[in-house]
Amino acid sequence: MGKYIDFRYFLVSLAIGLLYIYISDDHRKVMVLYPTPDNIKEYQYKDKTDTCFSYEFKEKACPSDASQYHSILLQK
Repeated sequence: MGKYIDFRYFLVSLAIGLLYIYISDDHRKVMVLYPTPDNIKEYQYKDKTDTCFSYEFKEKACPSDASQYHSILLQK
């Protein structure tokens, strides 16, 4: 196997690749978590203005009149 691969070039290219991954921000991934009754106390959320907040869970009865429902758009 040593006659097919020069380990000096392999180690140098591996070190350069690992350094690039470490320096670049491309490998980071943003995770979007939506609150559920199970995880509502475990996480703190941050919006686009870097404001941190958390949710409270309050169980309420649904209104019988459909005009009392409100649509709230998600932040993008």
